[in-house]
Amino acid sequence: MINVSEVITDPDFVRQFTVYRSSGDWVSGRWTESTPEQIVMTGVISVMSEKELQAMPEGDKIKGAMVFHSLQELFVTRNGTEKGTSDKILWRGDYYRLFNIAPYIDYGYYRAAGERITGN
Repeated sequence: MINVSEVITDPDFVRQFTVYRSSGDWVSGRWTESTPEQIVMTGVISVMSEKELQAMPEGDKIKGAMVFHSLQELFVTRNGTEKGTSDKILWRGDYYRLFNIAPYIDYGYYRAAGERITGN
């Protein structure tokens, strides 16, 4: 297997971004989210390709999506059975809610796709 971790740490490509991780509980029938934990990460950030968007059932509804590649295994999405909400990433003034995580461990990295939830 080809290990691409060198590219993900290459100073020519690497960028810093902040992951916001929230948890919470149901209180009187309402979801109450805790103050998010901030995790500073580095990795390669790219625009989600048109082909990737077309493969998703909700692809025509997404108004902006980015892909985050990192050596750190910190990305989290929730499927409804876990407490908390999916991680959000702040990058260039916009938040992206993660909706797909792919652990490409054999290739030396982790990949997360996020949909823009602020901005245009």
